[in-house]
Amino acid sequence: MSVHFVLTRIDDRLIHGQVAVGWVKATTPDVLLVADDQVLQNPMQRSLMEITATPAFEVKVCGVQEAAEVCDRAEWKGKRVLLLFSSARDVTRAVAAGLPVREVNVGGMRYSPGKRQILKAVAIDQQDVAHFKQLLEKNIRVSIQMVPTDEPVDIRKYL
Repeated sequence: MSVHFVLTRIDDRLIHGQVAVGWVKATTPDVLLVADDQVLQNPMQRSLMEITATPAFEVKVCGVQEAAEVCDRAEWKGKRVLLLFSSARDVTRAVAAGLPVREVNVGGMRYSPGKRQILKAVAIDQQDVAHFKQLLEKNIRVSIQMVPTDEPVDIRKYL
């Protein structure tokens, strides 16, 4: 892998204020890479994500399975990448496809029926728990942290 992951984040909103301002300022990425199959398949959503690019960073969208391949391209060598996923399931899929993630930051995972609220902006169900456990079994650190100034909280506390 030729890139440097400055942050790998799960946030079901993907790019929004906390990411575009707080996390970008804290991590200074060259690229925000959105790995999301639904966004990739939707030209309008993809355009909305890509339009958030600034002179400081570019925005790219790829499929979940493609994330490892995209990051291994020669033109990405030495790039600082902030990688965004919308779910724990997508991170485990990308890791299974060869993405060498060492740490995952959990941001927003909205409540929906069948999920239990564990923190203000994080709700999980049994599938999420299973995916987080898979990541932990691969020695990938998983912590919840809404904004850079918050203290990270180990996800194991809630599994």
